[in-house]
Amino acid sequence: MFGYVKPFKPHMRICEYETYKAVYCGLCKILGREYGFVSRMTLSYDFAFLGLMALALNDSPAVVEPQRCIAHPWRKTPCLRSSDGLAYTAAAAEILIYNKVKDDLDDRRFWAKLFPWFMLKLTKKAYKKAAELYPGLAAYTAEQMSRQAKLEKDNCKSIDRASEPSSNILAEIAAGLSEKEEQKRILRRFGYLLGRFVYIADAFDDVEKDFRAGGFNPLVIGNPTINDLNLPEIQRRTGDSVNFTLGALADSYVQLEIKRFKPIIDNIVYLGLKNVFYDLIRKKEENEDIE
Repeated sequence: MFGYVKPFKPHMRICEYETYKAVYCGLCKILGREYGFVSRMTLSYDFAFLGLMALALNDSPAVVEPQRCIAHPWRKTPCLRSSDGLAYTAAAAEILIYNKVKDDLDDRRFWAKLFPWFMLKLTKKAYKKAAELYPGLAAYTAEQMSRQAKLEKDNCKSIDRASEPSSNILAEIAAGLSEKEEQKRILRRFGYLLGRFVYIADAFDDVEKDFRAGGFNPLVIGNPTINDLNLPEIQRRTGDSVNFTLGALADSYVQLEIKRFKPIIDNIVYLGLKNVFYDLIRKKEENEDIE
């Protein structure tokens, strides 16, 4: 359910992309230092974006310096030093990842449970540490994941209802990015819409896989056989939802007090998210051509 909040690289200046990568690497370093090596493997673009937002909304120092990276140990790469914003984002990531793995474990059949069971064991210690730091967020996330499980068990046909728990979780995480009450209110709305986009994009990405496997997906509920999967109609309905969501997201975004990194965040909000969805459409069209 992660990895859909990306920048549109062709429209970024080199210095902007290097800054974005420095934030990503800085968050990776914090995850490794605070929560262990396995946590670094769970880092996604989505939380790199939230880390960037945390830095953009406050005045704390944001120092970039060359550091060695686990992926490129022989040369130094730009990396952001630790900050309060990245520390919060790292903890939120651990809380959400653990609950997502737990949800995957509950959803899958016996043999398919092995990997999420293994990951649950590996992430449990990190989750406990993060939950001690932010017990309210941990409790709220667990509550919303339980709501998600019930909606899936009931075969919810509404993409709006099915996406709500994920949207609520991202809303709660986003609200924690600022200490100002007015900004918290806007961030909550911004996070809700971002969570909605991620959920819809993930459902659309997995539509064929879930349909063939009989997995829950509100976009394909009611289709009895693979021959009845009407991808053009699903694409049209999903596109309408995505366009509405991104439009409302942009309306919330312009109300935020972005103090730095605005060109990078503008790129992700106005270009990156839309391009991610278009890439999903192109991928499905190419698969149809091959078949």
